[in-house]
Amino acid sequence: MEEASRFSKTPKLHVVVQITEIVPSGIEGRAWEVHDVERNRGFRVTLNQRALEGTRSKPADEVREQAIEDAIGLAVERALQTPPEKVSGILYEVEVTSKDLVESAALRG
Repeated sequence: MEEASRFSKTPKLHVVVQITEIVPSGIEGRAWEVHDVERNRGFRVTLNQRALEGTRSKPADEVREQAIEDAIGLAVERALQTPPEKVSGILYEVEVTSKDLVESAALRG
């Protein structure tokens, strides 16, 4: 089964990233591999139930995919400014927080 990936720009820094959703292994929630095209740096980004519950503005099933994608971008931007812990291979471990989701919703208006 081929995984669909898409290119996106992060919300503030406009860094081009390639986002591929992966099947999480032992991780609560969803996970993506995100590749920073310019810097050739990879991130494993996770979104867990705790982050969704922290939004309080909408139930978890109503959080829009675009808001999640923007929150992924915010998490990657945060990681580019303060590099996170490196995972084996080329990936850096990043987590989408409830703050990222709230901020991404605010950016969309």
